[in-house]
Amino acid sequence: MARRPAPVVHVSDTMTPAERYRRLRLRCRSRGLRMTPQRDALLRVLSRATHHPTADELVRGVRRAHPSVSHATIYRNVQQLAEHGVISTLERAGATQYDPNPDKHHHFVCERCGAVRDIYLVRIAYRLDGRRSPLKGAEVSGCELRLRGRCARCRAA
Repeated sequence: MARRPAPVVHVSDTMTPAERYRRLRLRCRSRGLRMTPQRDALLRVLSRATHHPTADELVRGVRRAHPSVSHATIYRNVQQLAEHGVISTLERAGATQYDPNPDKHHHFVCERCGAVRDIYLVRIAYRLDGRRSPLKGAEVSGCELRLRGRCARCRAA
């Protein structure tokens, strides 16, 4: 049997903050979410994020534009965005992080420093071993892959 080539991994996100903001707003609109000033500020903070922020980091970012916004308002908005599929969540030990990247992608987590990077796989096969993964009658709607290892900075240290 011929070996399949390994998937190619891209570790860069070429979307600008303005493009990400536009796409996040469009996703909100397409899912029927109203655009309040607080939600708009939250989308702006998410679109500029270069990492996967926690809710507390998002509160601090939104408060730069809206100092009186409550934690509860930001938490509620973040939960609604995640529930409606505008953003996704990364459950990690100690904190939930939010992923503002609207593109289909996976993640690499550095086991040493904890950095999370978006990765893009060109091809991945979704084929279950029916004997070991009995999902008779189930429908798989997606896949979240998390690669672990050491990032280049930690490897060099």
